[in-house]
Parts: sequence; structure tokens; C-alpha cells
Amino acid sequence: MVKRVALLFLLLFCVSVPALAEISSSVKLTLMNTLATTDDETVSFTGFGTGRLTFKSAGSKKVKGQLSLDARIGDTALLDVTRAFVKARFPGFRITLGKDTVAWGEGVFYNAGDVIFGAVPKEEDLSAEVFRDDAVWLTSAYVPLGDYSFVEPILLAPELNLSTLARDPSASPPSLSDAAAGVRVVTKLAGIKTEAGYLYRGEERTHNPYFSLQGHLLVDLHLSGSVSVPHYPGEAPGAGAKPVVSFGLFHLQRFSGAGSDSISFRLEGLLRPLGDWKAQDSSRTDADSDPDTEYALMLYPEVAWALDQSLTLLCRSVVSPIDLSALVIAGVNWNVYEGLKLLGYLSVQAGEKTDLYGLRKGGGLGLTVGVQYIF
Repeated sequence: MVKRVALLFLLLFCVSVPALAEISSSVKLTLMNTLATTDDETVSFTGFGTGRLTFKSAGSKKVKGQLSLDARIGDTALLDVTRAFVKARFPGFRITLGKDTVAWGEGVFYNAGDVIFGAVPKEEDLSAEVFRDDAVWLTSAYVPLGDYSFVEPILLAPELNLSTLARDPSASPPSLSDAAAGVRVVTKLAGIKTEAGYLYRGEERTHNPYFSLQGHLLVDLHLSGSVSVPHYPGEAPGAGAKPVVSFGLFHLQRFSGAGSDSISFRLEGLLRPLGDWKAQDSSRTDADSDPDTEYALMLYPEVAWALDQSLTLLCRSVVSPIDLSALVIAGVNWNVYEGLKLLGYLSVQAGEKTDLYGLRKGGGLGLTVGVQYIF
């Protein structure tokens, strides 16, 4: 009953806020139907959707605020506050406080410089518009050092579970020792964007330095690297330093003529020097295979062809070269009317059942069709 009252209050608040302040609001609905094979050789059918309600301040150039509510929608719904922050500009620096995303390092899919959210996206959804959309409660500052240089210190609060505190008011709040803190410096050296930083993760007790380079040589190139070093190296077996490197290239080719046709190519890779360099034994059963295998090399190729401003064809893949398996998705994105897109995706997993991806695994074949509407 308490949850229903709280949800009703939140909805009434969202409806009434536009009348009280200068804000802009938007709603993005993505509704999909999916057919997919399962690991027991049957076919599943699911209806699934996501919704994002966003309010942004519009009354001041020096102070900006945003509140975004995300819903995962099936027969039931899960509601989450994914953005809730205030950004203020002062003479000589800017600050951000609240729940927001952070873009450290370089890379769309693989990013070894992202020591906050990780080198690999949390969800491997190749149909997503944005692969990295995670947010965290933070306090950060932006201090410009020049035209292309700045320093950014950051403090990340430990996760606070309000439902646990509501059920048990005597429960202890998160400890300061579980917080994360760090800093990054970004500048330009010889035309190359150069970034370096450090993050201490209190909950994991690890030191995480990183670097990132981004430049142009016929195509856009980037390279990032980081290492996770435990504060107490001998406290657990296998708790040594864990280096990771990511690299990538991107090129956009526009066609001459009156149209707006273009084709883009992207290739990104992830290298774990201490990962597995040998594929799992193909004679093992699926029950004996290790689902948490981290292979030393992974690749992400992508090709997107924009026929005009309304129609885009794309092909994306996550490739595991070591066991010769891959997840491939081909899709179409058609902007029929303003704000309305028709979406279609065909996915296939190429590989054996003991590989990272396999045709006989769950989701080995999939077909998804749906719509996206922004209003």
C-alpha cells in the first residue's frame, strides 16, 4: 500500500511540475515483440518495452537540473530513477551533484579507460541506441586549464538501498570506506587527445589508474588501458593486478550528391593479457562449460548505412576470435514520421554449445520488431 501511494504521489508530482517552473519534458517509448529460440529447442515469444520520462530545467544558463524516470514494461513494470542531478557553473569551475553518468576513457562498446562502470557494457544488447547509459551517485568538479584541457576530481557514494533502510531503520548506512574517489586530467598533445586518471574503489579495495589516447590518421583512432591493483594483494587467491586494453577505429564516409547518404565503419577490440587464450574443450557438455569465461581477446565490428535522413541499415557483432564464435545482429531503423521509428532486428549466435556464443544456446536465433515514439 505504501509503494502504491508513493508511486501515485510521484506521478502527480511529475504532472504538476511543468506548471510550476520553466522546464522541458519528453517521453521516449520503445515497445518490442521478440521471437527467440531457447536452450531446450522451443521458441519463446515476449512483449517488452522501456519508457523514459525526462524533465530538464530551461530557466537558467548557469544552473541545469534533470530528472529522468525509466520504466521496464512487461505485464508488470519496474520503475527506476536513472538521472537526478544539478549542475552549476561558477567563475572558473563547474560542479555536478546527484545521480548522473560519467564518460571517462574512449570507446563506444569496449572502453578500458572506463574504470567507473567497467570496460564491457553491463548489458550486451546490440539493438540498444546507447551501450553505456549507467549512472551513479556522484559529486564532481570540472576545472578548465586551457582551451582543450581540464581536470575533473570525483567522489562516488556507495550504493544506498532505501528499501532495506525502510524495512529495517536500525540497518547501518554505507560506510565511508566503501566510497570511490579519483581524478582525471584531459589535454591535447601534438593534436592527440590525451587523458589520464586514477580511481580508488573502496568497496573492492582496488587502485585503478588508466590512460586514453584519441586522434586521427586517415580514420579516427583511440587506445585506452587500465589496471586494477588490489590494495592488499595477498588477501585472496588470484587477487593480482588485472590489466585490460581497448582499441578502436571509426570512419564515416559521406556520398557526393544532393542526398544525405553515408556509411560508417567501426571496429573496437578488448585485450585481457591475463585472460584465457585457449578455447574451452568442445568435447565438454554444456553443463561442464564455464559461463564466466573471460577470453583474452574480443572484437566489436559495426557497419551502418544511412540511406537518407529516415532509413538506416546496420549490422553489429560481438566476436570471440579464440573460440571462433560470434553474436551477430542485422537491423533496420525507419523514421516514418516525426518522432516515430519502426524497428526490426534479426540476431543469430554462431558457434558450438560450449562456445561463448552458440546456435543451440538460449537466444541462438531471434527476431525483434517494434516501434519507438518520442513526444
